[in-house]
Amino acid sequence: MTTMPERVSKLEGTYEQVDQRLGELSVQLNAMDSKFESKFNALDSKFESKFNTLIVVMATSGVAIVGTLIAIALRL
Repeated sequence: MTTMPERVSKLEGTYEQVDQRLGELSVQLNAMDSKFESKFNALDSKFESKFNTLIVVMATSGVAIVGTLIAIALRL
């Protein structure tokens, strides 16, 4: 049968291992967070670029349509 000090010593060792593993997990999670943040920022930049291009195309198309309608109206 194990004595109380032996049990406490075993528990302390186990807690130290758990603490070390949690510290390693924390480092890994921080690294993943940084990686996801950089990927998200790159994706956000791409979406913003595509959105701006879409706005320019839509505005240009709108101007062309209005110009065509005015030209048609003036011919009548």
